[in-house]
Amino acid sequence: MRKLLVLILSLFMMALSFATTIKGKVIKVADGDTITIIEENGDKTRVRFYGIDAPEKKQEYGIKSLDVLKKLIDKKEVDIDVKDKDQYGRIVGIVYYDGMNINLHMIETGNAWWYKQYSKYNVEFEVAEKKAKLEKLGLWKESNPTPPWIYRKDKRK
Repeated sequence: MRKLLVLILSLFMMALSFATTIKGKVIKVADGDTITIIEENGDKTRVRFYGIDAPEKKQEYGIKSLDVLKKLIDKKEVDIDVKDKDQYGRIVGIVYYDGMNINLHMIETGNAWWYKQYSKYNVEFEVAEKKAKLEKLGLWKESNPTPPWIYRKDKRK
């Protein structure tokens, strides 16, 4: 029992050591869920928004989603709660501007989907998407918008 407790405590401490926040100025908004920042130490860092997937630029509503995100945070100082690194080496995190969760805001306003595959248990994102759908906000004005993961898959064929 004691060994199990020590193992659990060790894992918890390891998890805490990975929890990190970075700060920086947004220098590029690539699309509705990816930005580049300049960190306080001068490093350029690409950031993919955790738990959301926005329309691709060439996809219907893609430019609108990009524009909404640009108006919110382009050239602004943001805080990023780092969750992971993706297969392309980008930081994956929750982006905050002036205390606002930008990831959540993009879903609430119908400018991005809740990316269930990578954030299954995020009830806040789930509720936000259901509400945006109900209110027909943003991309939900369309009766059956194509999710970006399907759009990307179809483009590869």
